Amino acid sequence: MLLDVIMPGMDGFEVCRYLKEDAATRFIPVVLLTSLNEKAMRLQGIGVGADDFISKPYDTTEILLRTRNLLMVKRHHDFIKEHSRVLEQQVRLRTEELEKAFAELKSTQQQMLQQEKMATIGQLTAGIAHEINNPIGFIASNVATLDKYCDKLLKFMEAQQKTPLSKFTDPEASEKLQELRKQMKIDHIVKDISEMNRETMEGVERIKSIVMDLKCFSRIDEAEQKLADINQCLESTLNIAHNELKYKTRTTRDYGELPQLRCYPQQLNQVFMNLLVNAAQAIDTKGEVTVRTWLEDDVINVSVSDTGSGIPEEVRAHIFEPFFTTKESGKGTGLGLSISKEIIKNHGGEIRVSSEPGKGSCFTVSLPLERANPDQ
Repeated sequence: MLLDVIMPGMDGFEVCRYLKEDAATRFIPVVLLTSLNEKAMRLQGIGVGADDFISKPYDTTEILLRTRNLLMVKRHHDFIKEHSRVLEQQVRLRTEELEKAFAELKSTQQQMLQQEKMATIGQLTAGIAHEINNPIGFIASNVATLDKYCDKLLKFMEAQQKTPLSKFTDPEASEKLQELRKQMKIDHIVKDISEMNRETMEGVERIKSIVMDLKCFSRIDEAEQKLADINQCLESTLNIAHNELKYKTRTTRDYGELPQLRCYPQQLNQVFMNLLVNAAQAIDTKGEVTVRTWLEDDVINVSVSDTGSGIPEEVRAHIFEPFFTTKESGKGTGLGLSISKEIIKNHGGEIRVSSEPGKGSCFTVSLPLERANPDQ
């Protein structure tokens, strides 16, 4: 557009300003034609967005050359603008593809975590069943005994009811009741019922504890992090793994005083379970497993050590690799430590191992209370 600066009604500066404010005409080159060569006028033209100036009287060749140059710049600008639009569209599509791929990757990772968790439970099923069957066994025995006790108590009560009140002062009648009481061991029954009830309730609580811990361990982790007591997480996991440990290991707990940690508790329980099961399996006959926790420089540390066979150096270099396992076929997925490392990494922490063949191993997990990306 070629505009005179001085025009009736609206001058060239005002027209240029309106053109540059409108998105539809903003990028059309505007040349101001003026006989006014003052610096202030040119600065005003630049201020409203003029692309060039031609002074009057003008030369036709100059107009053609300046117009050609500005149109060439405009074509380049349009070319860049179109390519930017295409590039933005490609970036948007690529971003959508990456977001979709990331969502699928997270879903796959969650499935792997859950599958590994269920595989661990599968390995412990027999032991967990045994841990539940034990209290069920003595609860059933106690109930059967209580049934017999109730029968005797009812018979004794019937004998008492058949004895008239007037005869309770009769030494002979009283002696017969005392003899019957002795034969039926009523005093022992009364004393034993309280003890049996206590044992039965302990058995019920034991079953309840195992089932609740197992339910908590096996479920898919919550989408949001929450505050958790790491010592309690370890106790819950030890409760599930109890049968795996009790026959050939002596488990020692050395818990320090810890603040609560914002984390995914079920994921950390899975890590602790892997470490405890590995520690038990590293011991051939008899040994010791020590679980220790402590706080140091705002970092919660958890160590699981055993007095087992240890890990050779050439094996130690690969134990965190996916699908690497030294166990027999069918006894391990080779994903336990790999997934554990990933879980700890996602919590902003690290997992380390020290081992000496023939003397045992120690795995240490470090979890910072505060980390750079708490929502990861």
